[in-house]
Amino acid sequence: MMIPYIVFPGTCKQALAYYASVFEGKISFMTTFADSPVEVQNDHKNRIFNSEFISDKVRFKASDDLPDHPVIVGSNISMFVSFDNGSDRKNVFKELSKEGQVLFPLDDTFGMLRDKYDLQWMLASGKE
Repeated sequence: MMIPYIVFPGTCKQALAYYASVFEGKISFMTTFADSPVEVQNDHKNRIFNSEFISDKVRFKASDDLPDHPVIVGSNISMFVSFDNGSDRKNVFKELSKEGQVLFPLDDTFGMLRDKYDLQWMLASGKE
């Protein structure tokens, strides 16, 4: 399954609350960097590490940016794809990264890249 993944410049929590009111949806989960395996400065621990918004018409995942990876508005959307089969995920990552740029190397659960057409992809294991 593929769904959009949006990165916000520190406004993820507020944006999701806004979209929940506009689309009459809900935030199905939201975790902060404080609850994640990623080490961040104290002033960024309350930023959103990962979240998901769901309504009848819209579904997307979202997070906040990090100081060393600031978001560039306009290129802050990635395609998030979840795979049940690890070899399929590896093959897709390999093909998409040809002539592209690996942003986060593929490991057992996640990898991120920008393909040759400048589209960002997040490839994860398991059902999302």
